[in-house]
Amino acid sequence: MKKELIKNITIVFLLTLIIFVIFKYILALREIDGLSNYLNQEKEQAATLENEKQNLLQDIEKRKGLEQELNANLKAGRIKLTKLFAENNEKQKAFDELNSRYSLLKIENTALKEQKEQISQENESLKAELSSIKELKNTITELNEHKDQAEKGNKGFLIKDSQFTYPAKVKIEVVPASQK
Repeated sequence: MKKELIKNITIVFLLTLIIFVIFKYILALREIDGLSNYLNQEKEQAATLENEKQNLLQDIEKRKGLEQELNANLKAGRIKLTKLFAENNEKQKAFDELNSRYSLLKIENTALKEQKEQISQENESLKAELSSIKELKNTITELNEHKDQAEKGNKGFLIKDSQFTYPAKVKIEVVPASQK
């Protein structure tokens, strides 16, 4: 009976060991299954991150291209602005010159209007003078008198007919310098 007991104990021990190993095997399979799921999730996340990385790299490349295009446009805009400022300065100088010319022309125009008014008044007075016979006779008499005086003059000569034409007496005053 001792043999049977040892045999039964051995069988019970082996059955317990088999059940324990099967239990451990099932746990290991579950753990492997969990790890497999975890690895699959990690792979999916890695793939998602890789896609996001690629998308971000594409966005960066697009932005670099846009940045270069904007820099080129900015440079062209600066050049255009510089040209426009230069043109504006030239036009401002031309405007200032025209403005000063305009001011001078306004002043000249005012002077010419005054001169025109004066000439118109003289013209009216001459018309009035020349329209009456009495005034006309007076004017002719005045002209004749001036003509006679002009003929008596020296006609620009210093000596005429061996005589000096300028006044004989010259008054010279000498004032002594003040002493200090």
